[in-house]
Amino acid sequence: MKKIMTLAAVAALVLSACAKIETEKPVIDEPINFSAYSGNALTKAGAYGEENTDSLKKHGFGVFAYQTTGGYSASATPNFMYNTKVSGDSWTYSPVKYWPNQIQAGNTDAQPATAYQADKVSFFAYAPHVAATATTGVVADTTEGIIALTANNATGDPKVTYKISENLDKQVDLLWAVSNGATWTNVAGGTNTPTNGKPYLDLQKPAIGTAIHFYFKHALAQINLKAVAAYSQVAAGGSAQDGVKITIASVELSVPDMTDKAVLNLNNTTADTPLWEPATGASTDTLTLSVSGANIHADLKDGGDVAAASQPAGVTDSEHDVIVAGKYFTVIPKNASTTVKVKVTYYVTTDDADLQKTYSRVENVISKDVTFSSGFAAGTKNTIKMILGISEVNFEAEVSDWETGDVVSVDLPKNKE
Repeated sequence: MKKIMTLAAVAALVLSACAKIETEKPVIDEPINFSAYSGNALTKAGAYGEENTDSLKKHGFGVFAYQTTGGYSASATPNFMYNTKVSGDSWTYSPVKYWPNQIQAGNTDAQPATAYQADKVSFFAYAPHVAATATTGVVADTTEGIIALTANNATGDPKVTYKISENLDKQVDLLWAVSNGATWTNVAGGTNTPTNGKPYLDLQKPAIGTAIHFYFKHALAQINLKAVAAYSQVAAGGSAQDGVKITIASVELSVPDMTDKAVLNLNNTTADTPLWEPATGASTDTLTLSVSGANIHADLKDGGDVAAASQPAGVTDSEHDVIVAGKYFTVIPKNASTTVKVKVTYYVTTDDADLQKTYSRVENVISKDVTFSSGFAAGTKNTIKMILGISEVNFEAEVSDWETGDVVSVDLPKNKE
């Protein structure tokens, strides 16, 4: 009888356990998904080119993620994701990470409420992605553009060190990611509303299929050049005579008091505004940016000592980009009035069949200061428009009236009476 009672007790225990399994919702490991958006590119340029959503899919962006209990803090480390590359049409990455299932403090199993604490994950991102040594954050084989990230054991905010390049082929459109402030609902029924224009902090496991949608912003300022002609008038416009071409040989910009290196903190404190910090070893000096040769747009580039008929279209009464399509200069933002010295060397070539070479060429080297009263704000495309004025050589003529001179008489020969 005792044996039968024991079996009955076991059976009751098993049935109870089965009943519990059938009535509880299953715990599902949900992978973390990403998506991204970048505003319209200004142009396509540089080592990677200006970033837009399509280029992000190609080049990818890097993600830092911090798993914490009680919320993100300055003592946190990127212990969940470190510089993880996300790319492709489906925003894929490896290894795939899953949301922590522990999203509520306490539990229902009669253990102390402090036994469990809610897990939260904070996400930061930058673009374009670069490979770095995780233990040091150093980006190998480069001294310009993105040169370093914070190491994988560093506490506090993830950061990107950027070095300005004077080389048009090494410009990088550095981006950082923010949220759009949409409410984040987790599976426990709670909500989290990230601050619009700031990173995603303290997120908890959402409904199945929810993606972290990054909105990328431009962290640098851009400087571009345009040219337009003013033919025999002050303002841009007018028309050149047949057989006359204005072509550009070079442009040099001297930008004073520019920092050559700085650190971008991905945890910006002001919405939609990049948080730039001083970098070790940075210097502040005059930055020289030069454009010549193959970097001048083919329509404007001087063709050398040849006739106007053999020159490109040249500068006309319509504005035209000076730098070849796909290139531009980037600078670390400076929110103070800045005067830039512009030096342009251009030629005016005129066909003339009566000359020995059948044409004339006049070199013009002009310097001018231009002031940007607000400096160079992040995310702005700043353009210097050069108005190249030429005036025709005009002639006027007047024939003077004859003047009466002295009258002298001479007898040749003298007549006799």
